[in-house]
Amino acid sequence: MRTFEDIKPLLQNVSHALTKYTIIDRMDFDFGVGVPLYPAEIHMLEAINRRSNIGVTELAKEFGITKGAVSQLVGKLVKKELVVKEKDLEHKARVIIKPTKLGRKACKNHAEFHEKHDQAFFEYLRQLDDESFNVALELSNHMNLWMDKYLK
Repeated sequence: MRTFEDIKPLLQNVSHALTKYTIIDRMDFDFGVGVPLYPAEIHMLEAINRRSNIGVTELAKEFGITKGAVSQLVGKLVKKELVVKEKDLEHKARVIIKPTKLGRKACKNHAEFHEKHDQAFFEYLRQLDDESFNVALELSNHMNLWMDKYLK
């Protein structure tokens, strides 16, 4: 069985990657639409773009955040003219959120950005044999559970 000292280099690598991700998460990017977007904004926009007639409640459940946090993010996207809010004709109290043409373009450019920028890492994952890929998938699942304990 591995000791803590044996595991420590792996934990340090994970810690370094998470620290870098935290830095990246605070950076804004222009996905070719002339509007700087933070990762939380483009990922919210992506979720809206994937669906039609989505509301705040569904987005809050998907992201595991409060409806207030979703409303704040959506408000920023509205100001940046990337989404619009409309009354739901079937459920009068509900507001649906839709991407604008500019929002759809940002999503398209975001996907292209990742295809190019992350190509080497995607290629690494593609070349893994099934057993190695499943180990990596299991590791990522356990990392999520590990981080969940810090959030409680």
